[in-house]
Amino acid sequence: MIIFRVILILLAFVVVLVLALQNAQTPTSAVVFTRTYDIPVAFVMLYSFAFGALCVGIFSLVSEIQLRSRLYRRKKAQDALMEELRALRNAPLEGEYPPKPASGQPGPADGGA
Repeated sequence: MIIFRVILILLAFVVVLVLALQNAQTPTSAVVFTRTYDIPVAFVMLYSFAFGALCVGIFSLVSEIQLRSRLYRRKKAQDALMEELRALRNAPLEGEYPPKPASGQPGPADGGA
């Protein structure tokens, strides 16, 4: 899947490059924050492509952070369940679980430390 992604990205760059070379000398006027610039169409295409790639990168980064945090929470919950399972596997077959302390030693329920 990664190779397919890389091929698509390279194909997009080639298409933008071909279009930019075809329109390299065609001038156009662009308005940026109330100022007008006379620049070639290739620059307009290149900057709009770069801005689009930057936006996609930012959204992908946010999505990746959310995914990793959700994965971390799930891993933590899985570790807690595995620890509980391990404790249940090691539980004694007879008697109560968790075992009560011996009658000579006060436990936490008896007011001891």
